[in-house]
Amino acid sequence: MRAGMVILALSGLAAPAAADSKTRQLAQDYAKEAAACQIRSDGVTRVTRGTERLVEDGQKQHEADLAALRAGLVRVQAYCAELTATLELLNAEPGASYRSLERKIDEHDNQIRKFRQTTRQTLDDLAPVISRMISEINTRPSSPAPAPKHVRVKFPSGRAIDAAILGGTYRTSGSDASDILDYVEAKSSATIVAKLVANSTCAQQRQAITASDAAEVAVTEATRSLGLAWYVAYGKSTRRLRVACRTAEAGAVVATLDEPAGVSAWPELEPMLAAMIAARP
Repeated sequence: MRAGMVILALSGLAAPAAADSKTRQLAQDYAKEAAACQIRSDGVTRVTRGTERLVEDGQKQHEADLAALRAGLVRVQAYCAELTATLELLNAEPGASYRSLERKIDEHDNQIRKFRQTTRQTLDDLAPVISRMISEINTRPSSPAPAPKHVRVKFPSGRAIDAAILGGTYRTSGSDASDILDYVEAKSSATIVAKLVANSTCAQQRQAITASDAAEVAVTEATRSLGLAWYVAYGKSTRRLRVACRTAEAGAVVATLDEPAGVSAWPELEPMLAAMIAARP
């Protein structure tokens, strides 16, 4: 079984090393922007897929909204792709000076500036469509999906979940109050933490998230039945975070999924986040 339990040390996806401070700062700025772009792209993708299902179910009145979402998603993805290409340039020659890369960096930066402006306008134009479709998607009756293969994952607390069998490996840790699931695939890693914050409320925990780009995550099949007080996503350097909260008798159950941004073919780990919340009393 590929998803065996192994003990691995996690390493975050760092911004590329560079020969001078200017190049290092550019790399850090582009990495942060790429993470934020990926969160926006993921959000539009979720709403687009949900709208596609509504149209496939016969709700043809949403065809115009679906066309707008698809067109907007292409523009957002192009912006993210250009940021990724710029980071790949900086990663490809980590010892190069800014002067030696200046022409190529300028070419990418000119494209990024254009995409930045058009993406901002695209998201502004899509805002009412996204808001309207999230409401429609959330009220859509659930339909059974094919059951994926799972492996039973047990935590030191005694709680357990069924985790999807993926191409990487899992490791568990934690305590009575918190469950921690690490997932490693190739050179990238993610961590999911579900913990009880005693004598606290979800409102208080939401106030602790001060990221300016924190945005609501649309309800999915995995999270629909959890009774979440809130569920948001935001970027942090080269990472993207999703945080959810559910009210419990002893306080607030807070779950965080911390994963790399901009990694192609990265698996969807939200079902494990949802399972870890559901495993809490």
